[in-house]
Amino acid sequence: MSYQKILKLIIYLWLILFALAIIPNNLKAQIPYQVPYGYTTTEKVSRIIDGDTFVISDSSRVRLLGIDTPELNSKDTFYIPYANHSKLFLDSLINNKVVKLTFETKTRDMFDRILAYVWLRNSTGQDSLFIQAEMLKKGLARIKYYPKESRYYEIFYNLRATAMKNNLGIWSK
Repeated sequence: MSYQKILKLIIYLWLILFALAIIPNNLKAQIPYQVPYGYTTTEKVSRIIDGDTFVISDSSRVRLLGIDTPELNSKDTFYIPYANHSKLFLDSLINNKVVKLTFETKTRDMFDRILAYVWLRNSTGQDSLFIQAEMLKKGLARIKYYPKESRYYEIFYNLRATAMKNNLGIWSK
């Protein structure tokens, strides 16, 4: 083998090792598209996008399963009531904190966002707040298509009914 071929081989190996070193380890543990019902993982929240979507440490977007909040309009052409309130509330609950994501069997939507039920973890690693329930309780979210067979049907509908009865958030007059 010639000196030039050996040098090229060394350079290629060095480039491969360098590339592997800069690729984040969490890409190897990315959440698959299908998981067993009830599968969970723990992630750190790095940024809030709006009232029902946030980003975790591996740059994946997570969409809160079962609820929908008013959309923020990036062009500022019109104001949607409670859009900013819901984002700020979600930010106060989970930004820069550790959360547990729990899944149905399908983990992604058509926009490649992770679909999950989200639980805030406390300092001892225990679940402390069910985020979707908190958003509904404050009247900052609607129930997004959610069949009776789904896991948290009664909780979601009862919280929404209470927020509506008390004229909270998006249900205020």
